[in-house]
Amino acid sequence: MYGTRGRIGLIALATDTAVLPDFSRLMPQGVAVYQTLIGLPRGEVSAAALAEMLADDRLERAAELLRWLDVDLIVFACTTGSLIHGPGWDSTLTARIERASGKQATTTSTAVLDGLRALGATTLAIATPYNDELNARERVFLDASGFRVAAIAGLGCAADPDIGRLGPDDAIALVERVDSPAADAIFISCTNFDCLPAVEPLERRLGKPVITSNLAGGWAALRRIGVDDAVADYGRLLALPLPRPMEALVP
Repeated sequence: MYGTRGRIGLIALATDTAVLPDFSRLMPQGVAVYQTLIGLPRGEVSAAALAEMLADDRLERAAELLRWLDVDLIVFACTTGSLIHGPGWDSTLTARIERASGKQATTTSTAVLDGLRALGATTLAIATPYNDELNARERVFLDASGFRVAAIAGLGCAADPDIGRLGPDDAIALVERVDSPAADAIFISCTNFDCLPAVEPLERRLGKPVITSNLAGGWAALRRIGVDDAVADYGRLLALPLPRPMEALVP
């Protein structure tokens, strides 16, 4: 039987080709990942499209489908979608999913905050595939969550399928451009950015922790369902426990 140690459900964008493969790479034996999809209007990577996607009940309908798989946790796997309306929006989405499914839930942006706190990060350099508008919203969310953003740079992708065509070499080049001596951690944003294999080479080269949206999401999901295995080959975060709630108040 699959999922003998745990089952994780993903609510992913229908245009996202990276999140399920990344989560599958990160899972130890006995943990299974299942996914259901929601549509990003026009496949457009914009604040308007992300807000439109979450304005109706498609999130709840996706959560209801995952309930039939008896998952232990549901992750809303979209970074900017889970922060688009600012601080607290991730908690609002978590509550919506939990009401619809009866299962515990989290979001990518929540997992990123948990991961940065577990690493003891305070000042960030952020690499994204987004435009300036989404980068500005991401900066606001992270600033309000207690992190200083030393630098942020994006690739200006207008459509989610374009992000899906990026790879680890694109991530490495962008991180090398945005990294700052002031930053004590690197965050590579977007669940559709195929950048997980870049984490360890970047950590070795830069001497600081690197997390990606899917790395944080997979790690947080495992910890929330009580699986504490240290997973090799993808950086420092995967050896750490989830911060306790009181610890999360102090980055």
